[in-house]
Amino acid sequence: MRSAFLALALGLLSLPASAQLFNQGAPPVFKEEELDKRFAKSKVHQVLLKGTNDPNCVQVVGGLLTLLGETAPYFHKRDENFYLDPMLVQALNTQLTNQRFPGSTYFVAMVRRVLIDRKLPQDWLDTATALSPYYPVMDVAKLRLLADGVKPVDSFMLNLPLLRERYVTEVVRANSTAASTADAMFRDTYVDREVVFGGLEFIDAALEKKKKIKKKRGAPVAEEPPAMIARLVWYPPNPNTGQFQAFAMPVEKPKGVTITARLAEKQFVNIDQIPKGTRLLVRGRLWEYKKGITDVEVREALLFQDRDWSQGALLADPNATAACPVAYNELTGMAPSQPGGFGHRR
Repeated sequence: MRSAFLALALGLLSLPASAQLFNQGAPPVFKEEELDKRFAKSKVHQVLLKGTNDPNCVQVVGGLLTLLGETAPYFHKRDENFYLDPMLVQALNTQLTNQRFPGSTYFVAMVRRVLIDRKLPQDWLDTATALSPYYPVMDVAKLRLLADGVKPVDSFMLNLPLLRERYVTEVVRANSTAASTADAMFRDTYVDREVVFGGLEFIDAALEKKKKIKKKRGAPVAEEPPAMIARLVWYPPNPNTGQFQAFAMPVEKPKGVTITARLAEKQFVNIDQIPKGTRLLVRGRLWEYKKGITDVEVREALLFQDRDWSQGALLADPNATAACPVAYNELTGMAPSQPGGFGHRR
């Protein structure tokens, strides 16, 4: 299970052409199987439904709900896989898994339950809300997103680094026979897609006045209603980070990509309480971009905190996992066999 999660997470570093980024047919359908039936009868599921006062089990269930929230924005239509940050994968397999308790299998069962029901059970959200004062690392806003209904993006693989890479390959480096139509084809492929972009720095947000929409000659000029607009920026990794600079010469910061997010009316976080400079992720519809992917517009956008897990994650004390009375294996022999945990047995 551990290698399956890691293969999925790290596999994003080298992705193929656009045709393999998206599902060309119907999105996957999730049906109840034996794993799901066993999970529904498990003690862990009972705690998710009713809560717990046991401090050890608070860490176990809080950790599992935290992982569920962190993967929630990345549910997609492409296939049965889901994304979890590699450092969270490591925490899952070292802090929430032991010989008695297969935490990774329980986590997969939780993801499956949400995708089968197409929403997070309300009782789970109530439990998460009750535990959140004692487990502050949990992002309840992302769980509220799931409780509102699963609305997957087209592909979690379509991030800003990949979009820029594909633009260079498919437009900038297009040969003479394709150059005249390369940008149009790129737009047809990537624009008007549901996307999730992470690792963004929050600049500011404000109510924007009515915006005129250009029409063809002779047609009336329409106006978009006022909307809350968030400005964010994504910076590519600095290639000079960690390198010795002779004579303390200043290092120029790589130029970022500006993201203009036209926010959906319903948000799951309080925009008024987000400080400038906060690390965020945005979900929404990729609406427009400027040449070279220097500026990107996202509409019907939702903002969420995007924690930086690169220095590691503390989800639970392994001793607490071992001491939690409900953290034992009631799913014996039912660990999924394919990457992502959603493969049917053949």
